This record gives sequence, structure tokens and C-alpha cells, in this order.
Amino acid sequence: MSLELAKKFKEDLGKEIEVISADSRQVYRYMDIGTDKIGQDIRNQVIHHMIDIINPDEIYTAGQRQQDVYIIVDEIISRGNIPVIVGGT
Repeated sequence: MSLELAKKFKEDLGKEIEVISADSRQVYRYMDIGTDKIGQDIRNQVIHHMIDIINPDEIYTAGQRQQDVYIIVDEIISRGNIPVIVGGT
């Protein structure tokens, strides 16, 4: 749905959407099976954040994630784009 929304916003409003993954497992590199990560071909069309950012043996807390997402949202808005948070449980 986020990809369709991105297409619609770009066509109708000339605005870019950047997707922020809220999935707790997609942050991990090398964990592609069972996480349903969006393919690189689609990531090349619509910017996706919070995917493949840490190794599975690293500690990444909910507090760190919150801080990172706040920073990303601010950066997206500063570019004049629209942040959309998707996924997760």
C-alpha cells in the first residue's frame, strides 16, 4: 500500500514519500528469510529507512530506535518529503 501511496502522491501532488520500516526484524542485516523485506529494486524506486541497519549480534534498543526514527523523520521533512511509517506488529 505504501508503494501505491508513493506513486499517487508523486503523480498528483509532486511530493515524494519516504518509507520508514517499523518492523522489529527488518533492521537486521542478513535476516532476509522470514522478515519479508522489500526488494532492492523497489527500494531504488521509493526510499526506505530502518532496513538492514545493524548486525544480528548487535544490541539495538527501543530507545535507540525511537531516537533514530525521530532524526529520520526530521531529515525527510527538511527535504520537503513526506515520512510514512509502515509495518511492524
